[in-house]
Amino acid sequence: MSGRMRTRFLLLIVILSWTAPASVLAQNPSSLEYPYIYKSARAMGMGGAYTAVGGRVDTLFYNPAGLINIPKDKGWEVNGFPLIVPLNISAEVSKNGLTFSKDLQDAMKTEDLNGDGNVNDDRLKAANDLLATVRGENLHVRVADFPSIGKSYDGWAFGVGGLVSGRFDGIAHQGFGEEGLLEVNADAFYGALGGFSKTVSANVVAGLSLKYLHRISLIHDFTARELVEKQETLGDFVKDELKKEGNALGADIGVLWRFAPDSPLKPSLGVSVMNAGDLNFGNAGRIPQSVNLGVSINPSLAWSRSLIVGADYIDVFRNYKQDKDLPKRLRFGAELQLFDINPVELALRAGMYEGSPTAGVDLRLLVFTFTYAMYTEELGAYPGQDKDKRQLLTFNVGW
Repeated sequence: MSGRMRTRFLLLIVILSWTAPASVLAQNPSSLEYPYIYKSARAMGMGGAYTAVGGRVDTLFYNPAGLINIPKDKGWEVNGFPLIVPLNISAEVSKNGLTFSKDLQDAMKTEDLNGDGNVNDDRLKAANDLLATVRGENLHVRVADFPSIGKSYDGWAFGVGGLVSGRFDGIAHQGFGEEGLLEVNADAFYGALGGFSKTVSANVVAGLSLKYLHRISLIHDFTARELVEKQETLGDFVKDELKKEGNALGADIGVLWRFAPDSPLKPSLGVSVMNAGDLNFGNAGRIPQSVNLGVSINPSLAWSRSLIVGADYIDVFRNYKQDKDLPKRLRFGAELQLFDINPVELALRAGMYEGSPTAGVDLRLLVFTFTYAMYTEELGAYPGQDKDKRQLLTFNVGW
C-alpha cells in the first residue's frame, strides 16, 4: 500500500470514529455510561436535577409535565427562528476529546521531516503517535440542534421541536486481543417530538409527550487485522455489515404535585416515565424505559427573579443494565437567576451529578442566548471509578 493510500486509510478510520457519535443504548464495552437522547445545558449545569423543575421546552427530555412551568409573563418560548434561523445548537466535548481534536489537526499538517519528498509517511507516524498518547482514554464529542417552540397558558402548556443529534465515544487500544485497535460506538438520529401538560386538580399537573426518531448506529471494535484486510473496501464494509438503522415511536408521561402550595418554599414533587415500554429501534437498538423521581423548591427572593433547588433519583427500577449503583443515579442542583432586565438575563447554576460537581451559566443578550455547563460523566460502575470531564455549550437564536 502506498504512503498516500496509508494516510487516506488512517484518516478514514479516524474520521469514521471521530464524527460518529455514541449509541444511545449500547455504550462502548469499556464504558458504563447511562443511555440518553439529549442533554439540556441548563439541566446539566444544575446537576441534572430537572424532573421536578422544567420551565423550558427541553423538559420534554426529562418530564413533560414541566412544560407548565414555562413563564407565562414571557409569552412564547422560541428556540431558533422557525424556518429562518432554526438554531438551538449544542456542542459538547470531553477534556481528552478537545485535546485530541486540536492535536489531530496539527498531526495532519506535519511537514516532510525525513526529507524523502513525501509528507504522507510523516503524517501517518504523527497520527499513530497521537493515538498512542490517548490509548485507553475515552474520547467524547456530541453535537445537537433542537429548534423548538412552547407556551404556557392558564391551566395548560405545550412544546414541540425537532431534533438532530450525534455523539461519539471511542477508545484506542494496543490492538491485541478481543478489544481490538479502536472501539467505535457511533450514532446519529433525527426526528420530532412534542407534548403538553395540563392541570388536572388544584395542585397536580399531568404531562404527555410523543416522539418519533430515526436512528443510524455503528457499534464495532475494529481490529488491526480487520483494518488491514478491508482497507480497500472499508466504506462498503461499514455500510453493508456494520451500520444499523431503525425508527421508533415513543411516549413519555409525567406528573408534578405542588404538595404544599401555601409554603414559602413552593415545593414540588415530580415523577416521570420516560420512553414508556422502551424505545425500540429494531436492529439499531433499544433505549430502556426509566422511571424518575424529583423534588424541588422555588422560594421567592426579593433581590432575585428566581431561585430553584432540586434533587433527582433516576431509573428507580434499575432498567439501565450498566450497573445497580444508587449514588450514580442521584442528582442535586440549584439555579439562581440574578437578574432579568430586558434585553439581558443572567443565571448561575451548580450541582452534583453522579458524585461530581457541576457548574453552569446562562446569558441572554437580545435574541442571543449562551448556555454553558461543566460536568463529569461517570463511565465506571460507581462514582469516582472512571471520570470523564465534559464541557457543554448551547447557542440559541430566539426569545
